[in-house]
Amino acid sequence: MTQRVFVGIDLGGKFHEVQVTAAGGERLGKSFRIGRGRAGLVELEQGLQRVAGTEAEPVYTIEATQNYWLELVHPLKRCGAAVYLVSPSKSAAPRTFYRRHTKNDAIDAESMSRLPLVDVDLRPAHVSEPRWDMLRRLVRQSWLVKGQMANRKRRIMTRVLMVYPGYEEVFRDRYCGASLLFCRRYLDPSKARRVGRRRLFTLLCKRAWGKFDQTRADRLWQVIGNAPELAVSYDDLQLLVNQDLELLEAEKRSQQALKERIAELYGELDPETRLMTVPGLGDFLAAAITAFIGEPERFQSANEVVALSGLCPRLKSSAGTDTANQPITQHGDPVLRGCAYLAAEVARHYDPELQAFHRRLTARGKHYKQASCALGAKILRRCFALLREGRAYEVAHREQMTHHQKEEGKTVRESVHEVAERLNDGSGPSSPEFAAYAPARVPASTDRASQPTTGRNALPRNPVQPRSPSAMSSESWENGDQPTPARRTISA
Repeated sequence: MTQRVFVGIDLGGKFHEVQVTAAGGERLGKSFRIGRGRAGLVELEQGLQRVAGTEAEPVYTIEATQNYWLELVHPLKRCGAAVYLVSPSKSAAPRTFYRRHTKNDAIDAESMSRLPLVDVDLRPAHVSEPRWDMLRRLVRQSWLVKGQMANRKRRIMTRVLMVYPGYEEVFRDRYCGASLLFCRRYLDPSKARRVGRRRLFTLLCKRAWGKFDQTRADRLWQVIGNAPELAVSYDDLQLLVNQDLELLEAEKRSQQALKERIAELYGELDPETRLMTVPGLGDFLAAAITAFIGEPERFQSANEVVALSGLCPRLKSSAGTDTANQPITQHGDPVLRGCAYLAAEVARHYDPELQAFHRRLTARGKHYKQASCALGAKILRRCFALLREGRAYEVAHREQMTHHQKEEGKTVRESVHEVAERLNDGSGPSSPEFAAYAPARVPASTDRASQPTTGRNALPRNPVQPRSPSAMSSESWENGDQPTPARRTISA
């Protein structure tokens, strides 16, 4: 007769501790240790036969410790065994209950073996396709490198501002080529003065491709003359800054390689790039959210995706009374949570419905970060629906929106048109992302009939109209037609 036993495995870097428990909760023999790798699987099978017999049906509970669980979960799942993968915080709760003041590997293994008997809502471990797992790892690595680059830039500029107060007012982009060249060579004010004003201007202007004008050169020379006398070794300080600049260049190359590989994998796993039709999701955010959701069938509902990100609020209730204004749990993947927050910060400027949702929350007294977290959870639910149903994102139809939402949508569209007008005037940034919204510039005092119809100075017959923030044409937006989301693709 088949006997069901529960096996708890406490993972470690050198060996794993195993404890077998019967269906009634009593221990079956003492715990035993197994090695790592293939030899550990053989030792696990032999130990189970010795403790529970050959007819036992094991149910494994394994703690997700670092990456040690991969060598056990994947082979056991391929053999058809029931495997539960629990987080370290969840496995620590029963250990505290059984042995409050004692902790060792045997107690950890015993507490995990009893988890399926206590928590009936445990779900079996899901083993994704290797490409999904690798895409998640690449996204996490890219997120880590971006954070390191941001910290390194902050550290470099802190040292530069210590030597040159007011340096941030000279360069519009403090990390442009001319600025980094100055930081790499002339962190010592006396050395910059010896070079001379004219030679320094020529050098920086050449590095900036002629965009470093005389006004900025005069301002930089004033900053150099106003540099305080510090009791530091400028040579050693220059060495520290140069090392950070070299590491920054290496991180940029690493980030570019990660970006290309992420785009390639994302194109293979989701050729239609559905999430890139969502306002606020670019190449990286769409690939990241798709990677963490993975196969949508492994989630029972969209709320589980939000719980995975840690953006769901905590629930605190007692005596039938719910405590309001609870913070988010933050008990999930921090990379997915950060991607959802960034997507919310961008999407609320381009989707009228999301903009209205964000403003309603802030009008109720919520902090704008709280509203952005709620909006990020809303975007995750929609992304899950798009991947599960296999369709593209559609901005809410204008006729289906309430009067309040229409006013919010009007504000969003007007803000985008203001950007386009600023670009036409030449006072705005020349970014490709904003240039797409710029209509053809036609002087107000010029009669179109008097303009030439041929030649280089001819006006276009069909001037480009500014695109609406929902990636649909302005005419269909104004006429209330059903929007057709624009599909974007990633080139490998």
